[in-house]
Amino acid sequence: MTFTVTWRLTATFEVSRIEAAADDPAAVRAAAARIDWVLRRTPRDMGESRDQGYRLWYEDVPGVYYRVDDNNLRVEVLYAGPSRRR
Repeated sequence: MTFTVTWRLTATFEVSRIEAAADDPAAVRAAAARIDWVLRRTPRDMGESRDQGYRLWYEDVPGVYYRVDDNNLRVEVLYAGPSRRR
């Protein structure tokens, strides 16, 4: 089964900000694309469980906080931010 993934506008803007500040913007774009791809397929298998239906996933550069709606096969990325310490 495939989930529909939506990103809040603020999460999209934050990924763009991280990309603009990165030494390797292509790596940030690739990480965001990987996050989106994985969340469409196995959103419960990634990251750490939080409150019921919510998860936190630290990818290589950006991290995301998202909600999984199993009944409607939807994932909503609520927040994104840098996950690597400098």
